[in-house]
Amino acid sequence: MSDHSSQKPDQNGPLGSIRVLVTRPSRESDSLVEKLEFLGASPISHPMITFSQAPDQDHLRDVFQRISEFSILAFLSRQAAVAFEQQCDEPPKSMPPIAAIGTGTQSCLQQQGLKVQFLAKESNSESIADLLIEQFRLLGSAKPILILRANRGSHVLPVALTAAEIPFEELVVYSSEDVASADPEVLQDLASGKFQWLTITSSSIAHNVAKLFGDHLGTTKIVSISPTTSQAAIESGLSVAAEATEYNMDGLVDAIVRYEES
Repeated sequence: MSDHSSQKPDQNGPLGSIRVLVTRPSRESDSLVEKLEFLGASPISHPMITFSQAPDQDHLRDVFQRISEFSILAFLSRQAAVAFEQQCDEPPKSMPPIAAIGTGTQSCLQQQGLKVQFLAKESNSESIADLLIEQFRLLGSAKPILILRANRGSHVLPVALTAAEIPFEELVVYSSEDVASADPEVLQDLASGKFQWLTITSSSIAHNVAKLFGDHLGTTKIVSISPTTSQAAIESGLSVAAEATEYNMDGLVDAIVRYEES
């Protein structure tokens, strides 16, 4: 994996003259934009989804007050970690072991002073399901796992835990909503081929890209962050030109570079 953030901007880099449409939510797009700029690209941000507080704050507070009743806390996204910090008024004195779905989520939790004991091998639902099943059995606890997640997303994890007869509780710590309309100028630029690439970093983003941009993509190529995301894109009627081999922002940028240099 390349550490693009450690490099200096290079207008003559491998992505020089390449325009990239970044569709991540505003608060999460900065690192990807920076990585692209460091390699000479010209990224434009147009979020496809937005985040807001969980709708049931009373339930949230109730669960936070009984954190010690769970065997593992499983964070399914970086935003879940952000939401936990924002909405948990007082950090629990006794925290169960923490599992993270990816390095971005792990880093966010560590910045809050929380130790991540378990990290999924790959940033997807299948990998964290395998991890949680294994660690739950090793812990030998009867306490349920607490899954901290958005109001929507993959059902792979709860299905896997149910099949393995492992008790769990799902807690919606933030809401993810689709952006309702597209910027007309961006639509025009897409249709006229002024963007070479468009990034897709989640299934929800894939679905909304297809809805808002589908008829305007023209020659714009799509790069996906993972096989799961690629599948969602394809099922939505999109074509995926490149896919990250490491399911994070560096992997996404590397996929574009590999394609451009091939």
